[in-house]
Amino acid sequence: MRFAVIMLAIGLISTWTAQVSAQHYTIEKVREIPLDLGDEIVGLIADLARDVEGHFYMPDWQQHTVWVTDPRGKLIRRFGQEGSGPGELSRPRSISVLEDRIVVLDRDNAWISVFTKDGESMATFRIDHSRPSGMAVGHDGQIVVSALVGESLFTVYDSEGVKVNDGGSRPWPPPPGTMIMFSGPVQHLSLTPDGNILYCPVKRYEIQEMRWDGSIVATYTAEPTGYSPLVITSIESASEELNKATRILRPLIVGNFVVVQRARNRGEPEEGSIFHLDLFERDGTLVQMDIESPLSFIYADGDDLYAIDTSPVEEGELNPSIVVYQLRN
Repeated sequence: MRFAVIMLAIGLISTWTAQVSAQHYTIEKVREIPLDLGDEIVGLIADLARDVEGHFYMPDWQQHTVWVTDPRGKLIRRFGQEGSGPGELSRPRSISVLEDRIVVLDRDNAWISVFTKDGESMATFRIDHSRPSGMAVGHDGQIVVSALVGESLFTVYDSEGVKVNDGGSRPWPPPPGTMIMFSGPVQHLSLTPDGNILYCPVKRYEIQEMRWDGSIVATYTAEPTGYSPLVITSIESASEELNKATRILRPLIVGNFVVVQRARNRGEPEEGSIFHLDLFERDGTLVQMDIESPLSFIYADGDDLYAIDTSPVEEGELNPSIVVYQLRN
């Protein structure tokens, strides 16, 4: 099985501080689920969701489709193909499962697509953001769509696609001379078990837990060793500044902690990234920084952290795999 991957680049703008308590957590792999997708060509899996039966739903950013597997990773079906018509997708970025519906954020078409669990198209509605960057669905069916550009942080729609409200705000446009670079399906939004929104601006270390009206419940911020925000000062220095910068990735609730993920380039693009995790209590208290991680995680369920591992394997073995980790103290 061939696996195609594109590079991700995102600008980071400022830095923050916090106190840390002495803890000693690590992460440990607890299981691996090879994805048996037959002879299909797999692109970059951008997100992951599960239903109550344990089936996995994974939007493919490059193949413009959604893979559906059983709990052991065996392909059940795929749905969606590249295009701008009913049931078609272009750069699907985020996915949520709500009872009998599959909700997909289509980045390039700037719309939300709703499917049955069998992959049949149910509805499509357009969203306000021209470059949406994240999505989640609440238990009541409301949909939050986020962006990394624009005055509001996110917009809330009801289950029929009617706009409910905007949430959060930032100065816009950004200060003169700041170049913002985007590429790839970076994930920066998730929901807490009690239904609040965790929003990460990616460009700086300031994660906010918010209600759906945009009111702030808690803030998670730190200044880890080696953290380097990015302000690109010129085209000539852009590559060097990007390589030394830190991206703040999707925050997740794992057990009783908020897990904040950081990624920093190793140097050359082909060398990949170095990942670290920081742990916070729900009230914003920093528990521990700099937990080394081999991967970035795109989904959490209880004590489990889920990632997609695309590391090369021996000929004949399945690739990629879903890998599950847990915190260990």
